[in-house]
Amino acid sequence: MALNRDDFTKKTIDILAKRVGYLCSNPDCRKPTVGPNSAKDKATIVGIGAHITAASSGGPRYDGTLTTEQRKDIDNGIWLCTNCATLIDKDPGSFPIAMLNDWKNVSEDEMNKQLRGVELKAERPFLEADLIWSNCSRWNKGHSYKNKELYGNVIVLGRDKPIIIWNLVWNFKIAIYNNSRFPAFNVKIEQVAGTNFSSIDSLPKINNLPPYGNLELRAGFEDYFEGTHLEADKLIKPKVPEVIQGLHMKLTYNDENGAEHGTIFTISGEEFTNERA
Repeated sequence: MALNRDDFTKKTIDILAKRVGYLCSNPDCRKPTVGPNSAKDKATIVGIGAHITAASSGGPRYDGTLTTEQRKDIDNGIWLCTNCATLIDKDPGSFPIAMLNDWKNVSEDEMNKQLRGVELKAERPFLEADLIWSNCSRWNKGHSYKNKELYGNVIVLGRDKPIIIWNLVWNFKIAIYNNSRFPAFNVKIEQVAGTNFSSIDSLPKINNLPPYGNLELRAGFEDYFEGTHLEADKLIKPKVPEVIQGLHMKLTYNDENGAEHGTIFTISGEEFTNERA
């Protein structure tokens, strides 16, 4: 053990464990960390009083502004199973201080409610969507019959601007984020109003999105237009075509108890606006 570590006292560690009923404070885990030992006069503990900000310089989430007393204080500790304690320190960028404090506060609050006999209601996940433009293009599908009316049977290159049948294509990604600390199950996506995307990836029938997780779907929109290449270029200049502005889509998903929730998102400009269904 490093001599310059600001470690917790045994009393602090004991209190951290008891304040959450010896359950891991990670909401995705909640693993019991104490149980029987083969020796009848012993118990096996697989939990750790972990530091939220590191106990020594160079450690994960180290805060040089804290005093020794503050680093050793119970406010800087969180009770975790050994696996989660290792995880948060191996990848500190994914587990910032604010997140760990939230885990701790929620775990203690839930345990307090159980002590007082308050029935815990399953809090709902909340999914939101983001529209990400990938690219757009125009494809020449041949000359329009309208050229004959304008130019007769001969089109002079460099002088005439022939009317082309254009296939206009926009490609997007739809990113779906779980902006909550609760998992979402059986996520479904549907287009409910407005001009729909021409294509969109489907989700597996059985799926889940963990807390703060995300997934991406590919979506595309195609349209046809008869005109010059200059007119076609003008139409594909906007990242989101005018014709699909206002498209309403809906996400439905279940919480851990099977209750269904939803989010409505609408194309507005170059993005989605989201609201709970």
